[in-house]
Amino acid sequence: MNTDSGSDHISTLSNWEYRVLAVGFALQCAQLIDKIAREGTTDQATVAALQEPLFVLNPKSYSTVFPKPNLIVPGLTLIETFSRGGSLRSIQMIVQYAIGMLRLADGVLANPQLASQIRHGIEAIDRSTPANANDADISEQTRAIAKIYKTTLSKFPRPIQIQGSAAMLSNEDNAATIRSLLLAGVRAALFWRQLGGRRWQLLLYRGRLANTAAQLKKHVIRQLH
Repeated sequence: MNTDSGSDHISTLSNWEYRVLAVGFALQCAQLIDKIAREGTTDQATVAALQEPLFVLNPKSYSTVFPKPNLIVPGLTLIETFSRGGSLRSIQMIVQYAIGMLRLADGVLANPQLASQIRHGIEAIDRSTPANANDADISEQTRAIAKIYKTTLSKFPRPIQIQGSAAMLSNEDNAATIRSLLLAGVRAALFWRQLGGRRWQLLLYRGRLANTAAQLKKHVIRQLH
C-alpha cells in the first residue's frame, strides 16, 4: 500500500482492499440512513460526498470510484465491529440495510435494462448547481437521485424496508435523502460485486475483513495529520 503525497486518495490498493472500501462505503450509507430514520435530517455536505461515486460512470481506475477514503473511516469502523464477532445488536439495522443493498446490486447485475435505466437517470441529473447549496436543505441533486431509486429499485419484489420514527420517515426531505443514500449504497455494492465480492466472503473472511479495514483506517488517519 503506497501513499500519493498531497492527495486525498491512497494509490495502488489491491483488489481486496478496494472490496473492503466498497463494503465500508455501503455500511456507512446504511448507518446514515438509520440515523436519519430515527433522528431526522443530517448534514447535507456529507450526503453530497456519499453521492459522488454515483456519477463515476466510466471509471478510469478503481481509485476514481472512491477518491477520498478518509470519508469512509466510519464505514471501516463498522466493518471492524461487524467482523470481530462481538454483539451486533447495536448495528443490526445497519447490517440489514447493507445486506439489502447487496441483494439489490445482484438484481441490477441480472437486469441490463434496469441498469441502463438507472445509468441514464444519473446522466440526466443537472450538476450545474451546487449539490449542497445550503447545508440545512436537501439539494435538487438529492431529489433527482431519490426519484431514480423510487422509480427503479423500490419496485423490486423485496425492497429494503426502512425502520425508524414515523415522524422522521413521513418527512419528504428525509425520505428523499434516504432514497439517495440507498442508491449510493447499491452503487458501492455493485462495485464490490464487479471486483469479485460475494456475500459468503462476508462470513468466511470476517477476520481478514476486520484486519484490512483496521489497516486502511490507520493509513487514512495518518494521512490526515
